[in-house]
Amino acid sequence: MKYIKGVHRHGSETFLIVSNNQQSLEPNSIIKTSTTKSGINSIISEYKGIEWYNHLSKNKIVCNFDIKTKNYYRIEIKLNKGFFNITTNTSYQKIKKYLDLTIKHYVEIWHGFKNKSHSPFHGDLSLVGNVMFNDVDEVLFVDWEQFDNSLKMPTGLDIMMIIIENVWYETLKANQISKDVLKHVKNSIENLIKAQLLSPLLQKKPAQSSLNFINDNIEIWRGQHYKLPVLKMPKKYIIEIDNAITN
Repeated sequence: MKYIKGVHRHGSETFLIVSNNQQSLEPNSIIKTSTTKSGINSIISEYKGIEWYNHLSKNKIVCNFDIKTKNYYRIEIKLNKGFFNITTNTSYQKIKKYLDLTIKHYVEIWHGFKNKSHSPFHGDLSLVGNVMFNDVDEVLFVDWEQFDNSLKMPTGLDIMMIIIENVWYETLKANQISKDVLKHVKNSIENLIKAQLLSPLLQKKPAQSSLNFINDNIEIWRGQHYKLPVLKMPKKYIIEIDNAITN
């Protein structure tokens, strides 16, 4: 059984279809199709991202990529059983573990880009969407439609975005950044630097530098930048994060 889950979600210009098991009705796969130039480019990027990731990851993403006609592209992605997302209302205290696992996985996958200013870019990592976990603490990065392999993206930007995103979620609940959260953020960024996977372009005031790069290169997100939580973070919290890192 199949059903349409979304049409041009977040301006992506793709149809999103979920295919369920006919007996259990559990999702088996998702299907993305498009007939527009922008949507087709997203599907191509997703396929290239999955191929790149599968070459380096223990857990693979199985997909079928079809060019039906020059104006109709389709990709079907099998769902990895046993993996789950974190919900947006999860406290930062509980999220810490998953942020640490995410950074560890990033270090494993991007190990070939140590001390590099630029590297391949996922573009939309989020604990509440495109980073998944299982019961044995394995990590899976999914939804690669923003993938960029031009080597023009600063190494570590994916992780800076996910760190800022989760601080933003915390400020929505607490209306402040606690000392404990700031300490964890500082440690997370320092670990990325120790792993030699934070671009020199981002090491001075990492939070503000990350935001500046995103705003200066907004076209990379193909009109979907407005959904990025990192862009919703108030300036005062960005300053607070950078001050914590330098202190």
